Amino acid sequence: MQEIPFAIPVTGKVLIDNGEITIVVNRTETSLNFITEAATRHAVLEKGVTLNDVVLESARNLILEESLDQFRGSELLHKAIERHPGIKRNSFMSRVVACAPNHPSNKHFASRRDYLRYDGNGNFALNDRYMPDK
Repeated sequence: MQEIPFAIPVTGKVLIDNGEITIVVNRTETSLNFITEAATRHAVLEKGVTLNDVVLESARNLILEESLDQFRGSELLHKAIERHPGIKRNSFMSRVVACAPNHPSNKHFASRRDYLRYDGNGNFALNDRYMPDK
């Protein structure tokens, strides 16, 4: 067997656009999608919305829709999941504690939000200045 070296000139370009790579060589095109399911799970909140905002929104919704004065953290979580299904439980519950300055574990959080008041035994209440207009 004999080897004969040769070269073929090839021109091409690579286009990257919102999670898709398109490779064009001469006139042949190949596209690759590189957005994974794990990457899409992290986009549960709209741009500019934080979990602290979701805690406040959920507390206000519980008061308006269910006429509750006090609620448990799990009730807040269930209300938040109705609107933002991809929220992680531990992340959300840590924000609940961070938004209640009188909770014993609040000292572990840098957030100085005072949306909630901890009434003991797992019960929270929305502080008066954040009450929704009825």
